[in-house]
Amino acid sequence: MAYTVADITELIRYQLLLSEETREKADANLAQLMRSIEQMVTTPRDQEPIYWAACEECGAWVSSELIGPDGAGENADGGFYCTECRFADEEP
Repeated sequence: MAYTVADITELIRYQLLLSEETREKADANLAQLMRSIEQMVTTPRDQEPIYWAACEECGAWVSSELIGPDGAGENADGGFYCTECRFADEEP
């Protein structure tokens, strides 16, 4: 017999939460369940999340995958400048 996500959610609600006498016990049950589920995740968890940064000069959007590990293009106040805008004042 296969269970749906909705079925499993209801089981969790009734068996791990509503059946407990205190909120602390219910929270402990949820924390234990979340740790167990986290161990089942199949995607690598050590990768940095991808974010998007807009150039403060021209407004171009750049994925964090394209920003170097040294933070190239990021300025001290947390803003970002794309390669073209960073080097626009330099002679070719």
